[in-house]
Amino acid sequence: MTGTSARWRDLGTRVMSAVVMVAVAALALTSGPGGWTLFVFAVYCLMLWELVGLCDPAAGRGVRLWLAVFPLLYPLIVLGTAALSGAEPLLAAEAQGPFGRGYYSAAAGLLAPLVLGLAHLRAGRALWAGYGAVLVAAVLFMIYAQGAHGLVAVVALVAIVAVTDTAGYFAGRALGGPKFWPALSPNKTWSGTAAGWIGAGLVGGLVLPHLGVPLGSAVLVAVAISFASQLGDIAESAMKRRVGVKDASALIPGHGGVLDRVDGLVAAACLAGAITLVSGG
Repeated sequence: MTGTSARWRDLGTRVMSAVVMVAVAALALTSGPGGWTLFVFAVYCLMLWELVGLCDPAAGRGVRLWLAVFPLLYPLIVLGTAALSGAEPLLAAEAQGPFGRGYYSAAAGLLAPLVLGLAHLRAGRALWAGYGAVLVAAVLFMIYAQGAHGLVAVVALVAIVAVTDTAGYFAGRALGGPKFWPALSPNKTWSGTAAGWIGAGLVGGLVLPHLGVPLGSAVLVAVAISFASQLGDIAESAMKRRVGVKDASALIPGHGGVLDRVDGLVAAACLAGAITLVSGG
């Protein structure tokens, strides 16, 4: 196999996996606030499963499973309580700002396994708490974005991250050049990084004005979110290098684990959440 062929040999698998992931996420996003919240919680559980392995590789399978499944108690309790009382289940916050009704119980459900993990993990507890808190912030924002602004807001954020990743992948593979941060992410190049910023700026300029963001600010915000997503990718790479693994798991063919696929989205959602808090929604 030539060097050029080897460089692109995983493209087909990556594309097929991406199509499946987009289809599942789109189905969840169009199913309403409750369905979207359940989907996001399920993804959070998968990320926790992988995070345990990145923090404490020696953790037993039972500990990993227990910590990963624990957040699902939140939607089960909400649905069960609503069924018994005949009330409308509140699985997502009302569209009345970042601290609308429903977020406190959701945050408790998300944070509970992080607290429990501190007592059961034998290594990487600081990483577990720190990165776990980032995951919680990202999940809460993804729930809020769908509830407050609908499908467009979530699609805009995902599109910025996806274009950043895709443009960086193709530009980096095709152009090569100096590495961006070889100690932590040996495959990321400056050419790919810059291509991601350009692509994200274009997407932001096209989409964010429809959410009321002025054009100039839309481009700057999109580039900042793009950079955050790239740093999120590097952070996850650093966690993997810490324990000597290539992927967080092998759940997604061609992409590794869930964290390998959404590490950039996690960081981008955190920044988007911070911008939302500062701007007031």
